[in-house]
This record gives sequence, structure tokens and C-alpha cells, in this order.
Amino acid sequence: MHYFGEHWEETYCGNCDNCLNPKEKIEAKDDAVKVLKVVRAMDERFPIEYTVNILLGKATPQVTMYRHEKLGVFGIGKDKDDHFWNSLIRQLLLENILRKDIEEYGLLKLTEKGEKFLKKPVSFTIALNNVFADANEEDDDENESGSSAGAAADEKLFEMLKALRHNEAKKKALPPFVIFLESSLQDMATMYPTTMQELEKCQGVSKGKALRYGRPFIELIARYVEENDIEKPDDFVMKSVANKSSNKIYIIQNVDKKIPLETIARNKDMRIDNLLEEMETIVASGTKLNLNYAINDMLDEDEQEEIIDYFKSCETSSLEVAQEELAGSGFDWEQLKIMRIKFLSEYGN
Repeated sequence: MHYFGEHWEETYCGNCDNCLNPKEKIEAKDDAVKVLKVVRAMDERFPIEYTVNILLGKATPQVTMYRHEKLGVFGIGKDKDDHFWNSLIRQLLLENILRKDIEEYGLLKLTEKGEKFLKKPVSFTIALNNVFADANEEDDDENESGSSAGAAADEKLFEMLKALRHNEAKKKALPPFVIFLESSLQDMATMYPTTMQELEKCQGVSKGKALRYGRPFIELIARYVEENDIEKPDDFVMKSVANKSSNKIYIIQNVDKKIPLETIARNKDMRIDNLLEEMETIVASGTKLNLNYAINDMLDEDEQEEIIDYFKSCETSSLEVAQEELAGSGFDWEQLKIMRIKFLSEYGN
């Protein structure tokens, strides 16, 4: 009832499952402190699933990429299972000791109440054997659309461009993302490029890519603009890309030096997912990046071959769909993203 802004004064209503079948309560003060220490140790920059992996001491490829297996808190919750930690985190969220930053991909943050709890822990009881919905299911942004930097201003045109990309990809027997990235289509549906020169100003569109694939796209946009009497921006001012341009040079130089990706991201005050998005845009624009040094730490040769084979025949640009279709292998978003960058670099340019 609290969720709906209502409050029930009585502690026993006699009707709900909690009252009719009360669960055994256990003291979880020390475990709550462990959760808060892990969240703090990771600078409050990771979601629930990742936090649980650190508590359990699971050295997943993502964890080793960030070198978090070296943290002092790594594995401090090995004595409990993932269900327990997910349940506890859920209750910490409900009690406003933790919060999920919705704008930041559901990252866990300490609230003011959480800061006080960490400094001076008090009794915190949770229901034993109570199955909680995975709090990570809300706002799941681990897919392409969620990771994209922005959204198209003209959704109707955006959908038309996606359909055109699908058809063009089928004709050329290529995955759709090789033709144009989602971010490129978003720019097209925002700025309405109707010439090759304008098209080249969209994210991830090089002169070569514009010449190879661009003609049907600018023709569709030109018809759409005329039919809907759309007034294009006079000076074709694109979204701010100045910072991205400076990042591009830095990223290329550091990848050439085989600097760890987490170091590149940290030095530019970026998250790994944002870094990978920029890398994909760089590669889509025609610049090759050799990320094998990072990929080989995340995936073995057979796993890399499996993902490349999938991308060769897939008909979608959604990494969420890719995860579902490759569910048996358990690949995460970052593994698929970095392999798609490799695929674009080797087969898309």
C-alpha cells in the first residue's frame, strides 16, 4: 500500500498472505553493511546483478575487466546465495537505504539514510524464504536502445529508416548494423539529411559508408520531408560532437597502445558501456580498431567464433535479441558489444 501512497495503521490486517502465512524474520544488519560496503567500494557505479557477483566472489569476464576481483570486499558474501543477496538488496531499496538511479542504467546508490546506516548500523530484519522479484528487472537498459545516446526526434521516420535498413541488409546479405548503426538512424530522423554531404555529418557515417549505402536513405528522407512539409534546420547543426571528436583520437591512440579498456574509460570519466558505444561509432565511421587484446581476456577462441558466426547471419541489430538467441552460452551485453565492434571492424568497412 505504501507503493500507492497509502498507509495502513494496523500491523495485522488478517487478510493478506503476510498476515495469514507469516515468514520467519532473521537479523541481517551485518549483511546489509556488507552490501553497502560493496556498493561504496565500486564508487556506486554498478547495478544489482553486478553487485551480487562481487558479494559472491564470482570473477565474471565483466568483473575481471574492471579488476574488481582485487577489491577487499570481493567475495565477502560467499556464505549466502544469490537469492538471499537479491532479497536483501530489494528490501534495502524498499527501506530507502539504497536507491536505483533510473537515469544511470539502474546503478545502485547510497541514500542519506544509507550513509547513516553504514556509519552506525542498526537492527535490520528481513523475511526468511521470502521470494522477491529481481529488482534488476525494472529499467533493464542492457540492450541497444537503452544504451543509445539519444532518441530520434521523428519516431515515424525513424521506424521507416529501420525498415529500409532491414530491406537493404537483406538485399546485400549483411547484418543491419553493418549498413548503419541505430544511432546513425536516430540522427537521420532528427536532422533530415537529404544530400550525401549532410548524411556524412550523422554519427557513424563516413564518406565511404554514405556512398556505399546512403542513396536510398537520403531519397526516402527527401520524399518524407516534401510529403510532410518539414522545415529542415537552416544550418544543419548536428548534436554536439566536439567532445566525441576529442575522445575519438584519444581512444584510437590508447587502443593502439593496448591500454586496458577500464583505464581508457576511467581517464575520460566514462563508463565501459559508454566507451564501447563510442568505439562502435568510430568503427562504423570507417576506422579500424584492433581490440583483440581486450577480447582475448573476455572470451576464448571458440566463444569468439560462435558470436562472429551469429553476427554473420543475424537479421537484427538488437543485442537484447542476440543475448536471447545465444542464451545457452550465457554471453553478457559487453561481450556481445565488443564482438560486434570487432565484426564491424573486420567485415563492415
